[in-house]
Formats: sequence, structure tokens, C-alpha cells
Amino acid sequence: MKNCTSCGAELQSHWKFCTNCQAPQPAQSGGSAAAETTQPDRDAIRSEQPTQRFEQAPGQSAAGGQPGQRAESTATSTSVFDPPVMAPAAKSADATGTSGSGFAAPGTPAGPGGTGGTGGTGNNGPGGMGNNGPSGPQGPGGTNTPPSAPKGPRKRSRKVIILVSVLVVLLAVGIGAFFYVQNLIRGGASSPQGAADQLMESIETKDMIGLATLVPLEEREPIQRIQEHLADKMEEFKLEEALTKVGRDEELSEDEFSFDGVTISMEGVEPEIKEIDESTALIRYASGEVKVDIDPAATTGTLRTIFDSLEEEEKVNETIELGELGPDGSPLTLVATERDGRWYVSPMYSVAEMVNASESYDRGSVPEASTGSNSPAEAAKAMVEAVPSVISEGSLSPLAGTLSIHEGSLLYLYQDMFDDAMSGMNGEEISVSDVRFTEGEKDGNRATAVVDNIRLENDYGDEITLTSECIKGESDSDSFCLNGSGYTVEPSAQMFGGLQNLSVTTLEENGKWRVSLGHTLADAVIDWTDSLTREQALALLSLAHSEDASGDIAVDDSTDVTFNSAGFAVLNLRVDEEMSLAAEDEYDFGDMTVYSKDGKEEITTLGYGDEIPEGDYKLVVFAGPEWDEERAEDGGDIDYSKELTLVEDSGTSFSDSYLDPGKDYFYGLLSLSGEAMTHTLKGIEDDGELMFEVSGSVLPIGTPGTVVVTMDGEEHELKLVAGEPATVTIPYPGDGEEHEVTVELFPGEGATTAFLSYNGELSAN
Repeated sequence: MKNCTSCGAELQSHWKFCTNCQAPQPAQSGGSAAAETTQPDRDAIRSEQPTQRFEQAPGQSAAGGQPGQRAESTATSTSVFDPPVMAPAAKSADATGTSGSGFAAPGTPAGPGGTGGTGGTGNNGPGGMGNNGPSGPQGPGGTNTPPSAPKGPRKRSRKVIILVSVLVVLLAVGIGAFFYVQNLIRGGASSPQGAADQLMESIETKDMIGLATLVPLEEREPIQRIQEHLADKMEEFKLEEALTKVGRDEELSEDEFSFDGVTISMEGVEPEIKEIDESTALIRYASGEVKVDIDPAATTGTLRTIFDSLEEEEKVNETIELGELGPDGSPLTLVATERDGRWYVSPMYSVAEMVNASESYDRGSVPEASTGSNSPAEAAKAMVEAVPSVISEGSLSPLAGTLSIHEGSLLYLYQDMFDDAMSGMNGEEISVSDVRFTEGEKDGNRATAVVDNIRLENDYGDEITLTSECIKGESDSDSFCLNGSGYTVEPSAQMFGGLQNLSVTTLEENGKWRVSLGHTLADAVIDWTDSLTREQALALLSLAHSEDASGDIAVDDSTDVTFNSAGFAVLNLRVDEEMSLAAEDEYDFGDMTVYSKDGKEEITTLGYGDEIPEGDYKLVVFAGPEWDEERAEDGGDIDYSKELTLVEDSGTSFSDSYLDPGKDYFYGLLSLSGEAMTHTLKGIEDDGELMFEVSGSVLPIGTPGTVVVTMDGEEHELKLVAGEPATVTIPYPGDGEEHEVTVELFPGEGATTAFLSYNGELSAN
């Protein structure tokens, strides 16, 4: 144990800075060390420590000890929108490839191709601009089969999953706390070694702010903007009040981000550094272990929720070997990136590196030269015009040069991995023409570029035109326009209706403009949340029952129900005697859920045969598909009402029959209940035949079973084979009389569940 040379706080002997006042600490020699009168930067101290390196090219110097930003208490607060400035590019002798911090200027499109722009020109991309186009670069682990099949990942224990959850929450909390510490906005460390040491110290001391400052600005700021906006929306919509009203106020606990009950310690952690180029380095943890002790009973807030969901009360005492934490039991390897003289640990690059290594792809290199564009509109145009080359070549390299330095460098560095994910796309020929953008809103070094016009055409002459508010195809079914609302009952393309306009977001870096996919996505999320009403937010958060009732409804009485902007209505319900309920015209409505009068307890969802005791309740009714269709067409609020009558319901059996008497076909479902299904077939004048088929399985797979079809006292057996349908043809008499057919399941020993459907069809010879 030692004491801080600045404030006197007790510190662990191996700590290099004070967690109380953030002052760097001198290295100890022997039992103690005298405090130095001049306190050096903690990262400078780290840079003087011996650093293990592997595969370092001759002539490479160790990262120097540049003064750390966090130690400069008099430094001026830096805005989150200050443009990051790249260090001058320089060549390196590293054998991994040409070094540099920039990348090639966007080239002229190599020819027609592409159906939409990545991250803004595809309908599913962050900017939602395009129809039927690719939704952006497919990330690691996409749908394509890798060239070589790696060994399966080591199975992690439940406790390891819990530990990972703790670390994820720790990072998320750190980002949230970081928003309020403007004097630390720059963050990072002065060297890769400093970033590696600070990462482990921040985790060990649960220093959430220190952990968040290690995330690169380019990855941190979009998350920050979304989180701050959601916090504003939560206050605007009074969601805390709604949560409290229905008894979910524990989700608002002041200890939400507490790490009570968690102890983290580390031993023998010695990171190895390998510099890929002047702006990128690998941090490899080949040795060391992390010990995590968690007492679930002592946790609160988010961690308490995690343990409750896992129904886990056993104490966790886990030791994690960092040398086995990577893919296939390899050492944990993270990636540090340098921006404006500071080094950060990038989650985005680290994930890409893990996938790249596990699939044995070669690592690429980042070009030195980078020109960018002179305006946001030119940057957006360059990105769109690069898309045909991306599609025709099956490579993201043409796109990389138009993106922000951080995102573009990622595509260059892991080019083989991303290109393999796009295999099969090359060869398509789609042209992009008449590309025009206008300048949008600007905030510091961030600005939007709004689509004025983009025309896409494929080999077959089909055309799609994009404007600021519409995607226009050759027919109405191929067209879509923004309607001011992104609310939908089910996820669909209508969610993009909430965008303010079709646009992409750009960043100014080193005096040039480039497209940022991260900020484009952030702006799309912000636009979407701004398009929601309070009622729609309540519906999406399953808080519709927090609203006060707008009317009354009673059993067997027809009630005119007016639905709000989210397509639901809240009614007072009186049940005079215990019964189950359903809507008379159930297909005209969505879910109907009964809650206690105060809304704090869910009683049942109507239509499933559950008995509701006598009493007063709150009923939440969602409108049916008709409401959603009208709203999708008109957007925004619509005036919609429907007559609702609640009737007594006997419930629905899983083995329901689907046939009215006298038909020439029938179908149904079979369960293990032993219930026999009976169907009446119409009479025919000429002899015919009944074709019967049953398909499905009895679980566990392989369990025997027999379906018996009986007509006129004669039984016909069908033996069940897993995954294969069984059929039988039964002669049908042409006597003009109706005949009953009974279908029954006889499961074999050990059967637990049955998923069987059957159908029969009558035909004349």
C-alpha cells in the first residue's frame, strides 16, 4: 500500500495514478519512494516502463511519452464537435504493409453497378436512401461461408456470460458518466502501452469515466448523441412517471449504475504491443488473469436485473485467463487507434480483428494519401458515385476512400474479410446518374447533405429516383415517401417514414469532408424518435396500460372505441361474474390485455380461455390491421374508431377443427391431449376417394406415434416418421349421404409434445 503524493489517498502499490485526484504517481523503489516535486504525466511514466513487443520491425522506435491530457487540469474544455486532427502521415518499415493515417482519394466510378448506397443509399441503411439496394457493408459473420471453417468456439460457462454482462454494463455506464466531464473530452493515452495499462486499471478500479475516455471519439460521439436525445425524450414524454404509475419504478433506481457486490482484481497482466502502422497497434494480452467476485445478493440496479433474469443467486468467483479469452482459446487481442496524437482502444476495430484472425484473413494496409471533398454535398456525391464500383467489383475499397478516416481505415485494414462477405455480389451492372445533394444543417465539424436527386438504373431498364422525401419506382408499389411518422405496430419499411429527409451526415477532418456512417445512423435514430408521439412511445415500451381509461366497456354491450395515435385504447372493464372473454369480431382487433384496476398487474390476454374473476379492471385494446393500413397510407394521427363487443369465450383448444359440416375438405391440428377430431363430409352421387395427409413431429424426435383415421367404422393407420408426411387414400361411397371422419393421435411411449397438422380432400372418381 502507498499514498498519493498529491492528495494522500491510499493506493495499491502497482497503481500509476491516483483514482481520487487523478494525479500520476512515481514508480516505487523498494519499500517506498519519496514524492517527486514535479509530477510527470502518467502516460509518460508508462512509456518509460519496459514494453514487450513482438514482430517489431527494425528501426521502429517505441511510442513516446507525450504529455497526457487528463493531467492538464488547466486545459480548456474541448467541444464534442471539435474536428479530430490527424498526425502527419509518415512511412514505416513495418513488414505488415505501407503505413499511414490517411487513405486514397475517391476515384471515378469504374462503371455501372450497385443498387443503392451503403449507409445511406440502401433502404435499410442508416440513411434509408434507396430501394432494394444493399443495406451497407455486411459485417463480420455475415451470410457468406468463410473460405476456411475454424474450430468451434469454446463453450463459455454461465458465469462467464455474467462476467461479460458486467463488463458491458461497465462500459455503457462509463459512456453515460463521461458526458458530464467535459474537461476529459479528449481522453485516450499518449501511447498504445498507456492505453493498454489504462484500460486494465479502469476495469480493476471500476473507473467508468476512465474506461469511456479510451473509446475513440468517432465511435463514442454517435452513441453519446443518441443517449442524450433519448434522455431528453424520456423527460419530454414523462416516462418516469409512467413507469412509477404501473409499479415499474425499480427501473428508475438511483443505484441503477451501481457496482455494489462486484470486486475485480488482476494479476500478472503484461500487454504486448505490435504496431501495424503509425495509427494502429495491436494490444495482445498473452498472460495474466482477471479475478471477478460477485455477490448477487449485494448487487443493485442493472446488475440486479441481470441476476434476476438468470435466476442466479449463487456467488460468482471466476478467474479469467486473458491468454485464452480470444477466438479458439487464443490470447485476447484488442486494437488501439491513434487520432490527433492520442491513442484509444477501439471496440469496432477490436471486434473486426477478432473475426479477421479467427477466419485467417490477411490484414490490409491504409493508403497514405487522402484528399476528401470540399463540401458535405461533394462528399455525399462521391460516396454515392462509388457504389457502382463497389457492386461490380464486389469490394468495399472504392467506398472506403469516401468515408471518415476512422471508418474508411477499418475497411482498408480488413479489406479481405469485408470483400469475402460481399462475395457473389460482383458482376451486377447498375448505373448511378444525376447525383445531386444540397447542404443541410451544420453543427461544428458535422454537417448533413440532403438528397436533391439520385437516379438508379439496372440492366433491364428499371429506374428508381430518390429525392429528399421520396423513393420513386416505376409503380406505386415500388415507391415510398416520408410521411412524418416512423411508428409501426410491426417492424417494416414504414419506420423510415419518420426521417426528416433522405440524407447522409458528413464530418470535416483535416479541412476536408467525408461521410460518417456512425453519425448518419445516429441522425436517423434521432429523427425516428422525434417522429413519435408520447402514446407511441408508451406502446413501444409496453406502457400503454399506464394511461388513464378513456371510456367504459361491459360484457355483451357494443362499445364504439376510439383509438389514439399509437392504435390503442384504454377502457374501464366491469366483470360481474367469473368468465373468460373474447371479442365478438376478434379479427378486427389486435391484442386485448386485462390489467388490474391500478394497472400494476397483468391479468390475462383475451381469447385464450383464461377465466377472469369478478371485479373491475383496466382493458388495453389494440386496433387491428385496418388501422395500420390507414395509418401507413396517411401517416401521423388518424381518426379511427371501431365497434367492440366482448362476449363469453370457452377458450381455444390446440386441437381445434377447421371445418363447417358438409364440405369436401377439412384440416386441423393434433396434440397429446387425446382429443379425437370429427369432421363431416358432404354426400356425393358417384364413388370417390378421400385423400388424407398428416405431417409434423412428435417430440422427442424419433418417438413413435400413430394417427388413426376412422370412417364408417373402418380404421386406417398412419405410422409417423419424423420430418416425413404420411398419406392414405380412403374409398368414399357415392351414396349421396354425409359421412363422418374421425382423426385421432396415439403417441408412443416417452412423447412430450406433438406438432402435427393434417388435411383431407374429397374428390369424385
